[in-house]
Amino acid sequence: MRIILATALLLVFAWPANAQDYKTVLDVPEGATLVSLSATERVEVEQDLLVAQLKYEAENANPKALQDEINRAMKKAVDAAKKVKSVKVSTQQYYVHEYRRDKHAPKIWKGSQGLMIKGKTADELLELTGKLQEMGLTMSGLSYALSPELLEETRDNLLEVALKKLQAKAARTAKALGKTSADLLQVNVDMGGGTRPQMMRSSMAMSEGIAASAAPVAAPGQSDITLSVNAQALVK
Repeated sequence: MRIILATALLLVFAWPANAQDYKTVLDVPEGATLVSLSATERVEVEQDLLVAQLKYEAENANPKALQDEINRAMKKAVDAAKKVKSVKVSTQQYYVHEYRRDKHAPKIWKGSQGLMIKGKTADELLELTGKLQEMGLTMSGLSYALSPELLEETRDNLLEVALKKLQAKAARTAKALGKTSADLLQVNVDMGGGTRPQMMRSSMAMSEGIAASAAPVAAPGQSDITLSVNAQALVK
């Protein structure tokens, strides 16, 4: 993993020599200086969780027959997915509605239900995805993401590095100001927003009217994770 560090000294406030004994960060002792510091750690991490979204679609003039077809197909798909131990499976939205192809055509019913599978063993998941396509399911999305456990571990590591850099920055600031010590009085941590994952789709699977003859292919991208810390330090 390649880590890019950006640290910045934001503001330095020198307080009056006649300040009273401090009970809060605003009441600094005589000769002390209150310093605001910040540090940002950024790292690119290879995504480790593959997520596939599929759905079964059908239509029928008889709504009961339509739902029975969807139910049977989805049970078969879920049973097949559960046999792959490295994969987690969950069903998604179930939707049935009535419509006409045109104003002169009789009404028919159309329905669909989604299925999501995810796992860290890409080869097994992709092989399963190919089998599900052969069962009549179509691919609606295929993407890599960062697993929650890897995201948490990465942020913990970034936090440790950022805090050490912040303490070193405070010590250097104290030395530059002719002081002998620096204490961090208040530290705030900003975990950042999303991880900006690389998204992808299987072009083969998205082609209408073409039966899947091989498993789709996917390659992991990189997620950019950012963590920022800022603090007030009392140097004296």
